[in-house]
Amino acid sequence: MFAIRRAALALSPLALLSAGTSAAAQDPARMDALVAASTEEKVYMGAALVAVGDAVVFDKAYGSADLEWDVANTTDTKFRIGSVTKQFTAASILLLQQRGLLDIDQPVRTYLPDSPASWDAITLRHLLQHTSGIPNLTHFDDFGTWKYQPTTLDALLARFSDKPLDFAPGEKWSYSNSGYMVLAAVAEKVSGRSLGAFMAENIFTPLGMENTGIDRSEEILPHRAAGYSPSKQGIVNADHVDMSIPQGGGNIYSTTHDLLAWQRGLFSGRLLDAQTLGEMTAPGVAAIPGSTYGFGIIRTDDESGTLIWHGGGIEGFNAYLAHDPDRAITVVVLANLNGGAANKLGQSLLAMARGEAE
Repeated sequence: MFAIRRAALALSPLALLSAGTSAAAQDPARMDALVAASTEEKVYMGAALVAVGDAVVFDKAYGSADLEWDVANTTDTKFRIGSVTKQFTAASILLLQQRGLLDIDQPVRTYLPDSPASWDAITLRHLLQHTSGIPNLTHFDDFGTWKYQPTTLDALLARFSDKPLDFAPGEKWSYSNSGYMVLAAVAEKVSGRSLGAFMAENIFTPLGMENTGIDRSEEILPHRAAGYSPSKQGIVNADHVDMSIPQGGGNIYSTTHDLLAWQRGLFSGRLLDAQTLGEMTAPGVAAIPGSTYGFGIIRTDDESGTLIWHGGGIEGFNAYLAHDPDRAITVVVLANLNGGAANKLGQSLLAMARGEAE
């Protein structure tokens, strides 16, 4: 659940083209054909967007938001974004640091004094970069027996705070949703409000992200897609997870347009100052092959250039969000059918936008 998946300074489109990006590669008809083929194969439903500089060059939705009522996905459909949530939590922590309210190199117990003694050496930086050693709650053997029930952040922390660390803090990288639950608790303690309220006031509203928020299973949310999974019998309704569980690490819903607004706001410096944004997106700790983990984001530096990205997976949904800062390219692929299509399509659309796929 809400597992990591390979996913995602404005330059004008003209500047990008003159720098060698192929106009043909940005042909929306070719992008449409690529995504439509996956929809025809019944491996993808969702919405996809590609922006280059100030221009949105591709923006379309596919398949059904609700198969039982035959309601089509639109470019305004709300999807759960899984672990793409983590960059919003990381940005919230960095905003609090920027305001002098915390220090990411301080121990967790500075802000959560009731934390276990085993966490003495764990800093917020360790949590941000998945090097804390705190075991991943969603990998516990009993996770599948209680993920259906509403819970609280305190109750979530209690499920793993008494467990031994998997390794000494800073010793290695190991993806842990638990760490982002702890970060959510820190943000709430320091800010004095829920993390969702803090994000709404300091991120969503300032950036005009009117269709983004904390997903609540019980809420009637207009234009929210239903989630589906593949099976041997065909597409079926996805398994349930109560959205009070993935706090801090996977509980946001959004749209392709809002995620573009997020990327533009983040990389233009509207939220974080240059130093803080640089720290968030700088090469981090060695993570998946060929990439490093920063603060809620993954960074890949290769022959194609720099890519700042993250993926997300949660019951019924997958997401891919990527930004090429040198070419001002943003790719968003959201899916309400589990599988690898969001990731695969995102990478292919990115290659087209970069002029690498003719």
